Amino acid sequence: MKSFLSVLTVLVVPVLAACGGLEPVEAPELEQQSSALVTCSQTCPNGSTVSCEGNTCSVQADSVECDGFYNICIPSTPICGLNNRCSKLAGTPCSPVGGSRSCCLPGHPNPNCFCTPLGVWACSAL
Repeated sequence: MKSFLSVLTVLVVPVLAACGGLEPVEAPELEQQSSALVTCSQTCPNGSTVSCEGNTCSVQADSVECDGFYNICIPSTPICGLNNRCSKLAGTPCSPVGGSRSCCLPGHPNPNCFCTPLGVWACSAL
């Protein structure tokens, strides 16, 4: 038994020593990137606000853009009540001559009526 252990020790120890492996290799450092997010906002013509956050942003008259995505102002459209429609007002009596008032004309953002020298409303979509 002693001779078996001696033979085993003679054979196994050098093998284990030989298989010790290579010296440890350090992994290369990973590059770290940092970027700060930026925020853009814009007040729309109707008083609401649009904004976005991203790596890049820009502001236009009616929108903001962040990283290629746009947030657009909702167009302000007047509420068309029955008495506020341009077609309902046109040709009806008015005063004072030269006065003006807004009216509603679907599809047009700023229609207006003015009181003509004849004393009746004339409406247009400006």
